[in-house]
Amino acid sequence: MAMPWRLVFHMAEVVWMVLQGWLSSCLMVADEIARALRSGDIGPFPVG
Repeated sequence: MAMPWRLVFHMAEVVWMVLQGWLSSCLMVADEIARALRSGDIGPFPVG
């Protein structure tokens, strides 16, 4: 049983929106961390 093309495109659109939101969230967090490191609000992360 084949899926209708309309359903396939709708599912692809939903997946794309989820991935786009996830990427946007990750970039915002990375930007906030970089801004805090540049301004001196937080120091370098200790490793080890």
